[in-house]
Amino acid sequence: MNDLLLNSAEVLSEEVAGGHGDRWGVFVGGSDVAIEKLVTTIKSAELFNYGLADNAAMEAIVAAGEPWGTLLLYTGQEKGMSRTGAMSLIGQLPGGTGRKQLWSAYPFFGDGTEVDGFVDRLLLHPNRVEATLEIGLENGALISAFDPLFCLHRTLYREGISYRFSLAALAYTMTLAPQREIVIDDPDEIRQFRARTAWVEQHGKWTREDEAAALAAWQPKKPEDSEPIRFNASHTTAYWPTGFSDDSGYLGEVVCVTPGAVRLFDTTFWCIDVKLISDDEGDLIVPIYVSECLFEGDWRPSVGIFVTGTLWMQAYAKSPSS
Repeated sequence: MNDLLLNSAEVLSEEVAGGHGDRWGVFVGGSDVAIEKLVTTIKSAELFNYGLADNAAMEAIVAAGEPWGTLLLYTGQEKGMSRTGAMSLIGQLPGGTGRKQLWSAYPFFGDGTEVDGFVDRLLLHPNRVEATLEIGLENGALISAFDPLFCLHRTLYREGISYRFSLAALAYTMTLAPQREIVIDDPDEIRQFRARTAWVEQHGKWTREDEAAALAAWQPKKPEDSEPIRFNASHTTAYWPTGFSDDSGYLGEVVCVTPGAVRLFDTTFWCIDVKLISDDEGDLIVPIYVSECLFEGDWRPSVGIFVTGTLWMQAYAKSPSS
């Protein structure tokens, strides 16, 4: 298993990895109420077995010292009727020592948009049964996302293999994008932007490891290449990291609105499909689940408008890419 990404993963600190309190904070009543309801429903949760798993490989890494873990999903519906709900991670220390306990819990959105990509970096959380993935998409974009099924997928991710991922997000905030212009006028930032764009056009993708080579390869061909770069922030798409490793800011166009798509713990979530990335290779449209209580006043998203805010991205592999 020399190519197993688990063996070369970077282990995040508690501070960088963060917890899941903010995820539960979007529920009616806040995180304390949501977690209290979670604890009372664990006994009604189902053993989650939709993930891709290699039982023999899992037994081998647990025997070699990795923690044991399994996942339980509470949907509030009849068994098999939904793949969205409250996910609980039950863990046990290496060597089978100690009781099996609730180690972590987070909202899970099992029905997302499907994209092909590879794991550029695997960032382990301190408990080693959760992880954030940096996923390189076919269009060159790099998406940072929490893998809600990593407990089952630890022996899945290997170097050089492309997977079909399911992407979905939980919004912390969503508002109408303001009418404003974004200007990149710092010479170094202009050069970085131009160099990365040119690198993607030539090689199909860009990662952090390509930065030095991209900067060395790019030279301005006309005076305009060194001039400030301007974006109409109310009519563009953008996705950028903020705060913890799998939290991001976003700006994009609403392409579909589904009111009341999910109800969990007395909280109603709208599903807002938002175009986050748009280029010649196609659009990346991600379903963003937004608690109805987060909308301000009477405002609600509608198709065609541009929205902005912060979110928590989830991604899990459904299969190797064909």
